Amino acid sequence: MRIRKHRYLPHSLLLPFSALAFFLVGCGPTVQSQLPQGGTMPSSLALLPSDYSVDIPRERIDLVRQALINELRNRRFVVLDDAAVAAVCSSPSCPERTVLADRYLIDGFVNLSLNSFARNNFIAGYYNELSGEISVYDRSNNLLVTVKNTQSEEGGLLLQSGQIFQAIISSVKNTKEHVFETLADKFAFTVTEQLPPPLDIGDARTREGATVALTSATASWKSPTTYQLCARGTPHSFAYLLTGKSRASLREVSPGQYCGNFSSLVAPKHQQMSAVELRSPFGTSVRQDVPLPSKPACDLTGRVIATSGNVSVACSSVGGKQAVTPDCAQAVAPCALERLVLFTSESPAGPFQKVADVKSTSTALPSNASRVHVMAIGAGGVPSLPVAVENK
Repeated sequence: MRIRKHRYLPHSLLLPFSALAFFLVGCGPTVQSQLPQGGTMPSSLALLPSDYSVDIPRERIDLVRQALINELRNRRFVVLDDAAVAAVCSSPSCPERTVLADRYLIDGFVNLSLNSFARNNFIAGYYNELSGEISVYDRSNNLLVTVKNTQSEEGGLLLQSGQIFQAIISSVKNTKEHVFETLADKFAFTVTEQLPPPLDIGDARTREGATVALTSATASWKSPTTYQLCARGTPHSFAYLLTGKSRASLREVSPGQYCGNFSSLVAPKHQQMSAVELRSPFGTSVRQDVPLPSKPACDLTGRVIATSGNVSVACSSVGGKQAVTPDCAQAVAPCALERLVLFTSESPAGPFQKVADVKSTSTALPSNASRVHVMAIGAGGVPSLPVAVENK
């Protein structure tokens, strides 16, 4: 007869786990509703700015915040974009709620309040806890529903079935930051599950402010090294320039007019697609392709030729008439000019004086000038960078 030997945890390990039993005693979320008889939840909501004064790292509060937005949208609420909220609200209490509601046509507000977060690692187990609440207000700032919740997560030898080896793995995993993401997701799911669903779901997604329209998008040179991209569409939206895998924001310079200045030194390659995207504060978006200029209208680098008292620009044209120069065949692309402007100065630092402004690809060099600079005015009046030449 074979006698099986049972293994027990040492007495030194029993005390931590007996103390852990107090942590495991918990209860579900509590709901306080002040919805009037027959009342419904707001369909479109703005999550008010977070209060970072509590003893929880800002990054973790933001994780819970994003998880709450995701779960509210999963519950078919329309949630205002965080950037729109941050642009209007001056503090977590957001005294500008009326402005926010009028501008984006939202029906209510949500306030997220986190009280505490605890992480407990034991020899063969762990226990994490997140405590907080959400409150929902209507457009007139009347409190409708409050949901309080203490979300917990545990693992290890005594808290889950398994062996010592698995318990050690669980405890190691609990030291990683992604554990808090799981806890945040569970907290957000639990509190949003307690909210009554919105009633007018269809109307909220098709109303004014929930959709966007993009009517135009153009790019033009503003300086030898900078082009400006402007788009027109629905006011109070978010506009972006998309090039390859990059995304750059455009600023709303006037209602419905979005512009941004970009350096030609980082212009995308010709084979890359570029587009303007307009996104509503509620997540809907529209795109329109837009061609970007690859370089200014005329780059004089390596094109200026000064001989026999004259200066000319190689492989260039004015009014469709091309200048005949020996270097024209080697030029990468013709240079279309509107005017050629010459400046002189007594020192490299200036001051500079304009001495010639001609509608031609060449002109006479000024006499008795030690320093001459040439600038081309290209299509649309965009000037080139000046190039210094020697008066021979």
